[in-house]
Amino acid sequence: MNTTANHPPKLLAGKPPIGLSDFRKLRTSGYCYVDKSLLIQSVLDLPAEVLLLPRPRRFGKTLNLSMLRAFFERDRPGNAELFRGLDIERAGEEYTAHRGRYPVVFLSLKDVKTLNWEDCLGHLRQVISEEFKRHEMLLEGGFLDTEEQKQFRKVRACECVGFELERSLSHLLAWLERATGEQVVLLIDEYDTPIHAGYQSGF
Repeated sequence: MNTTANHPPKLLAGKPPIGLSDFRKLRTSGYCYVDKSLLIQSVLDLPAEVLLLPRPRRFGKTLNLSMLRAFFERDRPGNAELFRGLDIERAGEEYTAHRGRYPVVFLSLKDVKTLNWEDCLGHLRQVISEEFKRHEMLLEGGFLDTEEQKQFRKVRACECVGFELERSLSHLLAWLERATGEQVVLLIDEYDTPIHAGYQSGF
């Protein structure tokens, strides 16, 4: 461990978070946490609209995505407390002003491990359907017209096919931006799992 007089080593207290990738649970259940919250600052400072984190397995990508979600996501009471005492809280108002501000779409493809394309497509349809269910508030408040409500319900019910499925995610992002007046944060975890499955199974 490299230390200097100005940066003494920090002692970690709490249980070791072996196999834990849920930021909220880690911060509220007595686990020790190596502060990587300045990743949020780095994300906000980047001019790019798309950011890829191609790190090795078990490098903490899922935990970091969970942290980003907890920081940015609006309408989640208690999220601010998760960052109490972390470095991002001391980074300045220009960064903390983004806390709890944006709608977040979070997709995990870790379970999309299939032997053929039809099953893969079915798993993807289910993942997107579950995220639509999480944003059912769009059906209230007049955010969607009648046709858009039909589209929403069709995706939610896992009944969309072809082009409807292809466009479902972009529709959700557009509707959330319309409803909130804010840009949408899209987080995709284990994005390469279906790719590996397809390569290994030949589809």
